[in-house]
Amino acid sequence: MITRPLSLADFLLRLSFFAVAPFVIVIAAELFPVQGVLVDIGIALIVFLANEALARWASRSKFIAWLLGKCLAFERFYRVRPPRPFAYYLFYPLLFPYWLIERRARAEFWMFRGYTAAGFVVLVALLVGQYFYQWAPELDVRAYLPTVGATLLVETLLVLMLLMPLSTTVVWYHSSGRRKRLWVLLLVALSSVGAAFGYVASRRDDIVSFSTRERVRLRTAKAPRRARSALLEGARAAWQATAKLGVQGDGRIEGEPLERARTALRAFYKADEAEAFDLWATPRSRPRILVLYFEARRGKLPIWIAIRADKTEIRSPNELPPGAFRAMRRAVGGSDPLASASLSELGLGEK
Repeated sequence: MITRPLSLADFLLRLSFFAVAPFVIVIAAELFPVQGVLVDIGIALIVFLANEALARWASRSKFIAWLLGKCLAFERFYRVRPPRPFAYYLFYPLLFPYWLIERRARAEFWMFRGYTAAGFVVLVALLVGQYFYQWAPELDVRAYLPTVGATLLVETLLVLMLLMPLSTTVVWYHSSGRRKRLWVLLLVALSSVGAAFGYVASRRDDIVSFSTRERVRLRTAKAPRRARSALLEGARAAWQATAKLGVQGDGRIEGEPLERARTALRAFYKADEAEAFDLWATPRSRPRILVLYFEARRGKLPIWIAIRADKTEIRSPNELPPGAFRAMRRAVGGSDPLASASLSELGLGEK
């Protein structure tokens, strides 16, 4: 009478976690390179669900034994020492430094860190490749290090917050013969992944990653004249199509004008950086002013440029209609108003 309600409550808690965790991972993947976490989760599912077969292969092949040694040792660890209650792993990051002080918790942590080594190698390789492909040579390693630090921090938190509860749940249900509950959890997780991808696909704007935002800001500051020239060309390239197609109700411009602007921006910015810019025009019926802009994070100045119908540049924000920046903020659904800085401080549109 006591154990059944507790078991049901434990299952419902795990069910809630499996419904939320994949959604968090998908959204995080839009902001940071978290492929290392995905590799760890994939390895966890394969090792725990096909443990017997992998153990047989490891006994016959030294290479497979070496390749999967840490993973199989992780599974054997929990076979001897059953996982703790689910709440312990759910709040695992908050229990630091307990799991470095207590003997069994410390052994579990070091076993876990060895298990996630493959994901860490993948992450480092991705970060190195990202630097040479997206940052170098215009931006040096020093400019890249804060992004590396933020990515490593997010990856570590995701591993502690998501992989520990997930992997211990799979190994516990698998080893205790509760296969039906395990399959229910996996189906819920797959449904959550589908819902997360649906949410991302239905967004009016793509999610701009942390790295992309940093690169737009740093690249613009590195070569402001080239940035201004690219922005001006982008705005002028978009104007003709804008006048032909008109403007949406909130002033936001999409379709051909935006594609023309982003194509011109690629002469200076990387492709994903160009995708971070948006277009806004006013008035709606016969637009006379067009703004090409990048909405900055809180505490950072936006990057923008504006032109008139004759394609001449507007150099002062005072020449824009009152409330223009708030309207742009609403059009992109952003959380940081473009007018958060005083008008005399705003980016590239001023003298």
